[in-house]
Amino acid sequence: MLLYDQITSLNLEALTKKMSKLLKEDIPHGDPTSNTVIQPNHKGEFVFRAREKMVFCGGPIIETTFSKNINTKVLVNDGALVQKGYDLAIIKGSVREILTKERLVLNMIQHLSGISSNTAKYVHKLNNKNIKILDTRKTTPGLRVLEKYAVHHGGGYNHRLDLSSGIMVKDNHFINNNLDVIFKKLKKQKGRLPIQLEIDHIKQINSDNVNLVDGFLLDNMSPSKIKECILRINMLNKTSQQIFIEVSGGVTLKTISKFNIKGVSGISIGALTHQSRSVDIGLDIK
Repeated sequence: MLLYDQITSLNLEALTKKMSKLLKEDIPHGDPTSNTVIQPNHKGEFVFRAREKMVFCGGPIIETTFSKNINTKVLVNDGALVQKGYDLAIIKGSVREILTKERLVLNMIQHLSGISSNTAKYVHKLNNKNIKILDTRKTTPGLRVLEKYAVHHGGGYNHRLDLSSGIMVKDNHFINNNLDVIFKKLKKQKGRLPIQLEIDHIKQINSDNVNLVDGFLLDNMSPSKIKECILRINMLNKTSQQIFIEVSGGVTLKTISKFNIKGVSGISIGALTHQSRSVDIGLDIK
């Protein structure tokens, strides 16, 4: 059970425009070094190569950043586990263009592969297909779709893409607001968008909200408190609707096994994206 659409593929036309825009940041007035040192008709063959073990992600980046004058051949699928020294893609064509775009492409595929590799570690550590490892909105501005795509290819799942994708009521939303009024307004939204309610104490769970929401976010709770909340939610659920129970807050690779709890639907982890380390990928002359 998932509440939100998953980013399993990329729109290549949109990605081409994105990469073109990012490239302008690096070459606002061309590349005088390559244009001076490299002859315009000089052709070459290069290989993107893994310099460490990783879960690769970024094939579409390689395919859409270079012009049609560059022959690109991606050798591994996104989501593939590769060893150090493995060839990821081969590119042939204008050395000027390849060297001009090299850094942008490397930055992107190193970053995305870092997210996929990091996500895969959490999935492997939890080792429970019934609990989804979820990303969050703690992403790099402008790169959210790509980063969530990388999470998918690391074996994780996507939480809401943006604020427009669903309703998630957190403690800050209750400031100076009448609870009865809030729930009346939420009932009007039922069925239009997924509705989630953040809970930080079991007393906040009652029959009214259990039979209203599509999911609960159990925030910063101990495993024992989480189990108590799950029991209470299931006891109060008088419908045939399955309620998504999400756990969040301070979950790390060292602690995630403690949250391998029956009844938990997903564990959201901001660190999948905002604490991932770029992996080492090089571009070598073939």
